[in-house]
Formats: sequence, structure tokens, C-alpha cells
Amino acid sequence: MKYHRVTAHSFWWLKWCCSLYMFLMVIFLTAYVVTRNISFAIALAVMLLILVMFFTVVRHTNFYKAGKISCLIQKHIEENQLYETAFRGRKRVYTFYPQTDWCMDTASNTLHIRFRLSGNQINLRGLETGLADRLEKVCLNIYEKRGYIEYLFELEQEKALVISSKADIPGDSGETTVYLSPSLIWNYRKIPHFLIVGSTGSGKTTFTRFIISSLLKCGVRVLYLDVKRDVEMEQFCHGNIAITYAYEPKQISEEISLITEELQSRTVDISNMEQQGIDGNTDFNFNPVCVICDEIILMKLVFPDKLYKETLGKINAIIVSGRSKNIYAGLISQSGLAEYFGNSGIRGNIGLKVALGQMSAGEYSMIFGTEYADVKNLRYGEIGSGLIMRTGLDSRPREFVAPYIKNHALD
Repeated sequence: MKYHRVTAHSFWWLKWCCSLYMFLMVIFLTAYVVTRNISFAIALAVMLLILVMFFTVVRHTNFYKAGKISCLIQKHIEENQLYETAFRGRKRVYTFYPQTDWCMDTASNTLHIRFRLSGNQINLRGLETGLADRLEKVCLNIYEKRGYIEYLFELEQEKALVISSKADIPGDSGETTVYLSPSLIWNYRKIPHFLIVGSTGSGKTTFTRFIISSLLKCGVRVLYLDVKRDVEMEQFCHGNIAITYAYEPKQISEEISLITEELQSRTVDISNMEQQGIDGNTDFNFNPVCVICDEIILMKLVFPDKLYKETLGKINAIIVSGRSKNIYAGLISQSGLAEYFGNSGIRGNIGLKVALGQMSAGEYSMIFGTEYADVKNLRYGEIGSGLIMRTGLDSRPREFVAPYIKNHALD
């Protein structure tokens, strides 16, 4: 990636060129008005043609975008007085101007802005909100390295994958990567377990079906626990032999017990293989399994108290210790305010968190953490839009739009 430097005098030559251009235009125009000489009229026409050609070429190159970003950063530095000046005689000069570099990474759809921390009293931390408003871009991450602080912004507005058939789902059998959008991926092996929260009409069910279809394409066996028995989801699950669908309390309890027994069996197998000297950093070739529970909070209302606690304990065991056994969990809820997500400590063990639609500060706090209570979904009213956070990849929630699924594409 090539970094561009922003200085107090960035694009000074362009300002001089513009001034010279305007000066020549005034000279030619004045000369034509006074003399009515056709030569000056031709000169004016040529100057206008040059201006049109210049803007046409520039608009179709990265020069315009680069210049705009540099100017916006420079304007932010100046308007927020992130510099120091002093008078030398009658002339005002900069005694400090932050060393600022930026670059565009089109492959990851990110804009990097890096400030050198000089140790003076100018605070270059906490600029993400102001820069995001100035650039009209979403802040994705903030990194602080030796002597530098780097802000990452979304380069272009996040786009949705378009799925017309199952063949359009990215990935191959045996992979551990699920492609959520053209620039967002989720490796369920490295970032285990997921949580999807979204109210009715936010696109939660469609996105869940996409996640399931992607996991199936990766070779994952799915157990879907549908407490509320959604008709659309039931038909979808029954159309896939790799999905076990359960909705009755007794059946759910039996199916989750089988997974728990498999978890314990794999634990014994791992212990035996480690004694034989097999590397413990592998998945031991266990077939991947994912237990997805839709409306886990509803279990408390539907299940007998004892059965609810037993089932919840088994799901918790999968979340806490399932990764090394290649067994994963997915939780789905309409609300992020449920006590289960906020106080049980399970939230910290879930690697992928997605909040679809518009939510309150309290819900965002429960889902992502108290420090992100003020985050917002800026794509207001767009079905399937929301916020996403991947443990180890994102330092803060970022913009997300779920794949667009055409009619019956996943059936």
C-alpha cells in the first residue's frame, strides 16, 4: 500500500495553477471585451475546453479521490487546531504539524489514516468520530503502534452479496470460511460461535438461512432448535438432509443431549490422541457440527424450569469448550436486552456478533459491550443492514449489510 503525506502546504501547486488559470481567463476576457478581437475569443474557448478536459480526466482517475481525501484531512487538522504556530518576525510559521499519512486498500475496502505521536500536548487520539463525520465514512478499527495511531475507515459503502442460487454462495466444501459480503469473511474455526440479534422485519431469518447454507457448503452438520417453530424455517430445514430440525421441548432436549454426548466423546478422543503425541492445535479431523438455537430466551417460557436449566447448561458447555472439538453454537434473538446475553458471560465467548436493524443504546451495549453503547446503524430503514463485530478482527462494531437472497434461491 502506498501512503500519501498530508502537510500544511499540500496541493500548493494546484492552488497556484488555479490562480494562474483565473488570472489568464480574466486577461483574455478583458482583452476581448475591449478589443473584440476574435483571437481572444478563441483563447477563451480553448481555456474553457482545457478546464472541461481536466475535470473529465481527473474525475475518472484516483487523483481526484486522493486529492479530496487529503484536503478533507488537512481541513480537519486545521479546523481542530491540531498544530502549533509561532511568529518569526511578522511571519506566522508552523512549529508543529502532525505527520499524517493515508492510503487506500481497495482489496479490503479500507482507508488508513496514520498520525505520528510526537509527545507534545496536541492530542491525536480520539479523532475517529470527527474524521468519520468529515469523510462521511464509517470508522472500522483503531490501532496504536510504536509511535503511531492509525484509524481505519470504510473506503466505499459496504455492498451486499447477491445470491440467485446455491451455486452463488462463495466457498468450497471443507473450507472453514463463510463469506458474509464482498469484503467481510467469518472463519468459524478461528472465530467460533455466532449471535444474531434483530427485530421482526430486519432480515434476521433470511440472513440465518444464508449462514446455514454457507455452513452446509463448508461441510458442517447443523442442528436447528426452533422453539417458536417458524413455518418458513421449518420448510427450509426439512429440505436439507444435513439439518436436524427440532421444535418440541422434549425433542430439543434429546437432540442437544446427543450433541453433548458427542462433545464428551470427542474430549476423551482428544485426550487419548494427545497421549499418543498428536498435535493439540488441530481439529483432530472431527466432523464439524453447529447447534443453532432460535429465540433461546423463549425457552424459559416454554420449557419446564428444570429442563430449561439443563438445556441452557448444555448450550453453555458447547460455547465454552466446543471449539477444540469442532462443535459450535449459534444463538438468535429478537432483542439484545435479554439477561442471558448481558450477564451470563457467554457474550465474551461468542466470536461473531451481528445486530440487524435499529436498536437502542442498551441493546448495543449488551451485544457488543458497554463501550459501544453509542454506535449506530447509519443505513436507516434498509432491510438486512446493521452492525457486525468479529473477535480478533474488528476492534469496534462496523457497518454490515446481509446478502440479498433472490426468491427461493436457497430452497
